[in-house]
Amino acid sequence: MFIRKWATRNLRAGDLTALSAIRNGSSIPEKDRVDRLMRRRFVAKKTDGRLAITLAGRAALVVKRVTMI
Repeated sequence: MFIRKWATRNLRAGDLTALSAIRNGSSIPEKDRVDRLMRRRFVAKKTDGRLAITLAGRAALVVKRVTMI
């Protein structure tokens, strides 16, 4: 339960789905979503301007997948 709260704290519905889309390279979400993910340090910008998922972001996706019912 605690780990699920950590993964979703200060995020809105769809933010983890947007994180998954960034991981897959399928799309770049809206700026607001990216900003929230960057504040949580789930996403970082590479030197070439592309978005990359951090280790914390990968952990949040694992938590989402494991705790989904």
